[in-house]
Amino acid sequence: MSQVVVGTAGHIDHGKTSLVKALTGTNTDRLAEEKKRGMTIDLGFAYLTENITIIDVPGHEKFIRNMAAGAANIHFGLLVIAADDGVMPQTREHLNILTLLGVNKGIVALTKTDLVNDSEWLDLVELDISELLDDIGFDSISIHRINNLTGDGVEGLKSDILSLAENYQSKSSSVQFRLNVDRVFSKTGFGTVVTGTVQNGSAQNGDDIEILPSGIKTKIRGIQTHGGATKTVLSGDRAALNLSHVKSSDLTRGTVLAIPDCLQSSNRILANISMTNSTDWIIKNKQRLRFHMGTSEILGRVSGKKLEKGQSGNVIIDLESPVAVAMDDRFIVRSYSPMDTIAGGLVIDPKPLGKWSVLRHRTDSLPIDPKERFGYLIDEDWKTPKSREKWQKLFFISNDILQSWIVEIHVMESESGILYSEFGLEKGKKDLISYFDDTYEKNPFRSVLSTDGILNQLKWSEDWLEIVMKIQLENGVISEEKGGFSLAGYKPEFSKKDLEELGKIESILTQSGFEPTLLKEIIEVSGFKPKRVGDLIHLLFAQGKVENLGNNFWLNRSNLDKVIHDIHEYFKSKEQLAVADFKEITGLTRKTAIPLLEYLDKKHFTIRHENVRLKGHSLNG
Repeated sequence: MSQVVVGTAGHIDHGKTSLVKALTGTNTDRLAEEKKRGMTIDLGFAYLTENITIIDVPGHEKFIRNMAAGAANIHFGLLVIAADDGVMPQTREHLNILTLLGVNKGIVALTKTDLVNDSEWLDLVELDISELLDDIGFDSISIHRINNLTGDGVEGLKSDILSLAENYQSKSSSVQFRLNVDRVFSKTGFGTVVTGTVQNGSAQNGDDIEILPSGIKTKIRGIQTHGGATKTVLSGDRAALNLSHVKSSDLTRGTVLAIPDCLQSSNRILANISMTNSTDWIIKNKQRLRFHMGTSEILGRVSGKKLEKGQSGNVIIDLESPVAVAMDDRFIVRSYSPMDTIAGGLVIDPKPLGKWSVLRHRTDSLPIDPKERFGYLIDEDWKTPKSREKWQKLFFISNDILQSWIVEIHVMESESGILYSEFGLEKGKKDLISYFDDTYEKNPFRSVLSTDGILNQLKWSEDWLEIVMKIQLENGVISEEKGGFSLAGYKPEFSKKDLEELGKIESILTQSGFEPTLLKEIIEVSGFKPKRVGDLIHLLFAQGKVENLGNNFWLNRSNLDKVIHDIHEYFKSKEQLAVADFKEITGLTRKTAIPLLEYLDKKHFTIRHENVRLKGHSLNG
């Protein structure tokens, strides 16, 4: 049986804490001020059974932030309404908070029936409650009338809670552990302890944990659930974790614990906001609001379209402090002042990147449905496709869920695990050919284009270029050449002037012998413009007539081959090659010998060892 967390909800002084005590025997008001004032201020916790926790929340409007923190960690709601008052402002607000967070099922307790002697009044209150539940969309399996003096109705309520919990099976969209902290304290002999409900995955003693948004790394040194020690906690479990080597001041309510590197903190998110049907507030551009995410309350501003009662839309939210949330997390939106619950939110991008114009376009276009959003992002980000693992982290989902999406929307996967769509592939193939055509039009002599040049111009990831290039090579559209790639069958056309100037550049390098020549020296000797020399020398390179030694040094290919032959002959009788020996073989000065030696090292013809060279494996070819 999965562990179940039930949370109370309801107006102040409607008997939530008394009801929890009647159900569990525990007074959840633990603070001295709570006992003095007779009013719940902070979250309280009690156990109904080994598998059922009840979180008691404050009803006063001043402590709605604490109520929202408690609601973030529950599975079912226990709506408490006093018979003598009926539905009150915080009744509706608490119910809105529950449903906006996705908690839309539970039980209603009609308390203090001993104060009402009129059965018709009770019937009217129940009718009013039913209309409220239908209006907001909360599914109550029953309404229990509770007599606070005699305790009548408590056992029936308890039975229905047990029945509700018995049929509940916790589901986790991700196998990666995550917990929203709702309480932090120090315990003598143990150190720092945090409590919360496990949102996703599982954890066990000794696991590495990251504290977010601070990024502090720690370990779990002990786990308790329902008051007893355990080795492992699972999704849905109410847990207390003893953390190693951190102070209680390093954590607060609102802190998130997760497997290291599975979540990232951000001050900006993209979200879909749905206004409640009862609010009179209007969300305007750049309006400052309160956001209750997980167990935290954060101030921030919304950028986007104006939203009124009952409307919904995608927005950009800039937060005043960082938050660690996952895709499709739900949250509550409250007005800044006076405070009122006005909307619910859904995270549709937890860490958006890019220019403002790009973000505005994406915000307007992102689908609400997760699978459709995945398909949209696959197409939208086709230039920089992600791996299966990165998509899992972004959406915070299991591989099984991701695999079902891949099959349903026909996503393709490379051998290296990169995911892409048919749309992206066709765009890639088209843009690659266009790049070759445009480059040839500007530089007809440069038939071979380097990988770095293609990446810089197209703004692709290396993974994506490799995928598209491989397909185009297999299709015979692209040819792999020395130094890069060219369009298959492309041959530049040369005029008489082109051939004469090409011959002059080749002659300059041939006459240089073994001496590496800088590009600026070739430009100076030829008298040609720098761009013209660059085009001509790259053509000679593509034809295999010259070699780029690096750092703008060039050498005639036949002269280079002669050097390599001489080095090979040298190593037949010697084991080491000193710089002086190399200078003697080539007739070069130290200044020009070093660039050539470094090229030979890079190509593994030689191996540098301290101040000498050894024979490299390329000389065996």
